[in-house]
Amino acid sequence: MSYIIRVDDRLIHGQVVEGWIKSLNIDTIVICSDFVACDVIEKTLFEISTPKHVKLECNTIILTAKNLTDGVYDKGNVLILVSSLEELCSLILETRKIISDYIFPPVNIGGIRYCEGKKQIYKALCLNKNEVNIIKKLNDLGIILEYYLLPFDTKVVLNNIIIEIERAME
Repeated sequence: MSYIIRVDDRLIHGQVVEGWIKSLNIDTIVICSDFVACDVIEKTLFEISTPKHVKLECNTIILTAKNLTDGVYDKGNVLILVSSLEELCSLILETRKIISDYIFPPVNIGGIRYCEGKKQIYKALCLNKNEVNIIKKLNDLGIILEYYLLPFDTKVVLNNIIIEIERAME
């Protein structure tokens, strides 16, 4: 498998532990977040939430990009978690600063919860206009975005429905 990137604003939670780690035999979780990488309390909370047999890394976006281009995540079963589309876009751009034509596997958009100013697109996908613009930018960068909650769920390719998503925002 090597690695999969998942956008989930809760990062590590029950669905990730039960639905992702177990079914995909994940051996390493990488939380790609400048905030978490610099916050001892956040790191500790995620360490407590991570099964003992799974290695946890809390890395900055720049370090994760470097590790991607160095092939660090090409072995094993690695789940890279980012909490937002903004962080995902930053990771893509930082990686492409190092290797301009770096090819990413399809990215899982798993959970972006509702808050004021967002519209619900799917069960666990709520977006605002800025996030829709980021989806369009990622599409222009050739990044495939697939919405699904669990590894074996039916995938919805968000790139194919950008116009419908924009209409839903009106």
